[in-house]
Amino acid sequence: MTDNDSAAAHIDVAIIGAGFGGLGAGIRLEQEGRGDFLIFERDSAVGGTWHVNTYPGAQCDIPSALYSFSFAPNPDWTRLYPLQPEIEQYLNDCTDRFGIRDRIRFGHEVLDATWDDDRARWIVRTSGGTWTSRILIGALGPFSEPATPSIDGLDSFSGSVFHSARWNHEHSAEGKRLAVIGTGASAVQFVPRLAPSAAHLTLFQRTPTWILPHPDRPISESGRSALRKFPAAQRAMRRTFDLFQEALVPGLIRHRALLTPLTALGRAHLRRQVKDPVLREKLTPTYTFGCKRPTFSNKFYPALCRDNVTVETTAISRVVPEGVVTTDGTVHEVDTIVLGTGFTVAGHSGFRRIVGRGGRSLAQTWPDGEMSSYRGTTVHGFPNFFMVLGPNSVVYTSQVVTIEAQVNYVLAALRAMDDKCLAAIDVTRTAQTEFADYTDERLAGSVWNSGGCSSYYLSPSGRNVTYWPGSVRNFTRRMSNIELDHYSCRGATVDVPGTLAVTEESA
Repeated sequence: MTDNDSAAAHIDVAIIGAGFGGLGAGIRLEQEGRGDFLIFERDSAVGGTWHVNTYPGAQCDIPSALYSFSFAPNPDWTRLYPLQPEIEQYLNDCTDRFGIRDRIRFGHEVLDATWDDDRARWIVRTSGGTWTSRILIGALGPFSEPATPSIDGLDSFSGSVFHSARWNHEHSAEGKRLAVIGTGASAVQFVPRLAPSAAHLTLFQRTPTWILPHPDRPISESGRSALRKFPAAQRAMRRTFDLFQEALVPGLIRHRALLTPLTALGRAHLRRQVKDPVLREKLTPTYTFGCKRPTFSNKFYPALCRDNVTVETTAISRVVPEGVVTTDGTVHEVDTIVLGTGFTVAGHSGFRRIVGRGGRSLAQTWPDGEMSSYRGTTVHGFPNFFMVLGPNSVVYTSQVVTIEAQVNYVLAALRAMDDKCLAAIDVTRTAQTEFADYTDERLAGSVWNSGGCSSYYLSPSGRNVTYWPGSVRNFTRRMSNIELDHYSCRGATVDVPGTLAVTEESA
């Protein structure tokens, strides 16, 4: 601790990130009368991933009625599945409606947040100043940092290169020879927008994606008017979509036969839209449905059937100034390379910047992406720190559902700390290990773990570090209260049983 740190302004709660997670936390704190908080956002606006992902066709794959806060339903969605600009606008509307914009510090990148064990507080250094806080909430967002593939010679390419999450809107695809690397959810959405105007588009595919027919449709003005007049109708829509997502969980975790109808639907969709048997074979997934997150599109397959589009399944060897070289020696000459290669999830840079007890960062605590937590929210050795969308917190539905449940857990923790006059709580090593063991056992036979694919859901050792090992209902119930006997606790003035300083398992 420095003299400057001791003079820093103090707040009760510091929140990193102004996406769904950070805004949801801020709004709920405000609603509970806990207005002594700040949200630190490195960008110039709210929205998180929905502010920075502006590629053509960017759209949520969760219905709009479900991809919104339960306490802020929006009857004015114009589509069943919202597009990026509308989601970003919704988050701006929520920010203003609940009066928290003045609590956001835009352009304040968190350089590091370090736990001061002597004073039981966090020291949060940002690009715009330093604060201390009793509580730290990390709403970093798993899809906030683009993953750039390690391809020899990529820097030597003479044309334009950009990632879908950092779209170059000054670049025109008109008449260009394009290379698209990756076939994940983003590429499925932007490739149909690029293909018609490109001179030629080569799609480099490592693994095909399960794609289902897209049920999206516009919501008419009369439909929106009805939702405004009858809020119960929108609640019923949300509940219906929620139950549908929930119904998939048994098939994903234990009973794969329940996924057979969706597998058949995906295969039929491919057969209907791709008549060329050679191309269809390239696009047929060989892994179990659900092992990777499936996506929706009625336009992706037709785009790949165009005369000016080639699907290349030979692995990339390197990039040279004039284009992409595959392992068979072919040089694919292109003018532009678009990276649709996803995001850095396990290696998020924010993990290096959050430093807990003993000067140990999250990145050091989770070497090689072997992430672990307690209920996806707290981490041993990081007192008074709560994560949003942490390891094994994702439920198979809207991530907003996960976020709201975790924020409820944070609020329960704050109430318990106030009631018992606690300065700090730190989940015990035993509680975290038991949760990890429970998770591993429950997910061992899941489609994510043993469905025959490689995904960011799994750590390098093959451990599922993403999904909650049960239903949405199970998750929300488990997150509705905090069990302090799973935590080491420090009193406000004197240590209480289970003190952070002396318990062996908290060391």
